[in-house]
Amino acid sequence: MKVLHDPRLAKGIDEFNERLFFECHETLEEIWLEEHGEDRLFYQGLIQVAAGYLKWEQGILIGAIKLWHRGLEKLVTYPAIHRGVDLAALIGATNKNLKIVEHAYEQKASASDVSVPRISLSGGDDEA
Repeated sequence: MKVLHDPRLAKGIDEFNERLFFECHETLEEIWLEEHGEDRLFYQGLIQVAAGYLKWEQGILIGAIKLWHRGLEKLVTYPAIHRGVDLAALIGATNKNLKIVEHAYEQKASASDVSVPRISLSGGDDEA
């Protein structure tokens, strides 16, 4: 029987939602280093999305762009809700922000109109 949630996943999501992106990265990396199964890329994708928001906050737009592309590429391979995480909403919001940041980067402008999403974590899971 699989454990539904590693408590560190909930902690990392709370940190993300509090815009503590570095801390989120560190917390989720603990799980990622231990995970050698099918969820390894799930955790890596979440880490990269969080790190992308950190780069955006720091004004390093190209870093945000690269990290979001890499993270989203991994996350889209999972169901809309995975491990209780609403990936569909996170992916949709981050894709929207990616377009804003890419445009700002091309125009050599700031990307202040990015809206940081909140990650929703439910008690349910899509897996058997």
